[in-house]
Amino acid sequence: MKKILAVLLATVMIATMAMSAIVYGEGTSGATTSGSGTTVTITVNRDSSYAGDTSGSGRAFTWYKIFTAVPAEDFKSSNASGHTNGVANVASGTGTVAYYATADVAAKLGTCSTDASGTKTWVKNDGNLWFDLTPIAGSDLYSVSWRDGVNVDASTMQAAAKWLVANSAYEATGPMTYADGKWTADVEIGYYVISSDTGDNVIAATTDITVNEKNQYPPLKKEQTDESGTTYVGEDGQPVNVAVGDVVYYKVTVTIPTSAKAGDTIEVWDKPSSGLTYNTDLTVNPATNVTDGTVGTGEIWHKIITVTADNKGTDVVFSYSMTINDEALFDTGRQNEAGLKYGNNYDSLPHSVKYKTYYTGIEKVDGDDSGTKLANVKFTLTADGKDFPVKKATDGNYYIPDSSGTSNEVVTGEDGLIIIRGLDKDVKYVLTETETNEGYNLLAEPKELTLVEDTSGTYVTNKFDKVENNKGTVLPSTGGIGTTIFYIVGGLLAVGAGVVLVTKKRMSKEDV
Repeated sequence: MKKILAVLLATVMIATMAMSAIVYGEGTSGATTSGSGTTVTITVNRDSSYAGDTSGSGRAFTWYKIFTAVPAEDFKSSNASGHTNGVANVASGTGTVAYYATADVAAKLGTCSTDASGTKTWVKNDGNLWFDLTPIAGSDLYSVSWRDGVNVDASTMQAAAKWLVANSAYEATGPMTYADGKWTADVEIGYYVISSDTGDNVIAATTDITVNEKNQYPPLKKEQTDESGTTYVGEDGQPVNVAVGDVVYYKVTVTIPTSAKAGDTIEVWDKPSSGLTYNTDLTVNPATNVTDGTVGTGEIWHKIITVTADNKGTDVVFSYSMTINDEALFDTGRQNEAGLKYGNNYDSLPHSVKYKTYYTGIEKVDGDDSGTKLANVKFTLTADGKDFPVKKATDGNYYIPDSSGTSNEVVTGEDGLIIIRGLDKDVKYVLTETETNEGYNLLAEPKELTLVEDTSGTYVTNKFDKVENNKGTVLPSTGGIGTTIFYIVGGLLAVGAGVVLVTKKRMSKEDV
């Protein structure tokens, strides 16, 4: 028997499929003898990007036994492990694994005949482009090898797997069982096609083997850019810091798989949480082969990409923007997510990018008695040196409006507090005191505010800075206006005295 089959099938695990492919696997020791054959466990781990639930979301894997494997230890007997006489002649040598086909499978791959002397022949069918079979003397079995000149690569394995299943060229079949994010099956050693509702594939299972479902699903990348032009990519990227009224720019890129078939569809959607207002400015590039889909709950847009011969392997980019609205103060999600559905079997896990807002505040107290809160103390608010308008809500807090025309003045409440919400951490906010209670002195210097992330729609005042006002007269500092005024007055008196003296001398001369 030709030995090349054993080498190739032991090393080539999985090929890329039209819609789905199991592309790599690793065998583990643990084959066990059960009855007349040797059993192994085939395991398929679910792709982590697949949004299936604990039941596998209806997806199914099926195994098809194409050829039977004959392990090395079986070569020692002409009837080892219950195999038909003559099997021992198919191969020899420790560590060699050979494969044979049953008469039924051989008949699907070619035409079997026996002459008057009992000699068997086998002639390949036109549809079988991959395998040659050789009758095994004294049995109804056929040894298997790749045809001369066949390039055993991924596309070859893909085509062979599809053809074998489509033409029922297998001796047994059964379902794989789903549990804990994987499908498993205990089978006799052999050459198998593992099939799902997204494609067929081949695997040489001569020992326990685990493969990862590595699908050619359309990858999706989501980016967001803040007003400063800083771009953040993906779920692992840093959330963008924003204030209410800021505009955030988004980009969703979908790559169409090169293995997709013309006519396949990719549905792409976007869904923001309540603190984001869509600006209805979506652009699609290229826009060809992209149509409107039915918008689902919470979605702001839903598009359908149709695969053609020309757009396979290319990117489709969706660009749009959203404004941070007043609901950001209470938005517990604080994210914008996108996702896609491919064909009938794949829903991606939502791909989200997040935003953050911040709050700040001060507590105005008496400098001698911090228990005394000072109400009605007025300040002006600036952001990065510019007047920053806010408006006061019914709860007494100030927040950044998403409309213009409000004042940048803020005033302490009866509890001495000023609370400002919906701020951007990347901005420097400053309060300048303009009016305080009678008998108290104004702050000599503006107060820079400390920001706290507003994570749950609530705030804690114990994180606020206490700002003190003191009673009494503010004494001028050395070199201040208090000293200067005396210099000025003294100078004026000296000048006046000089003028009087000169005038008197002139008058005296005239009298003489």
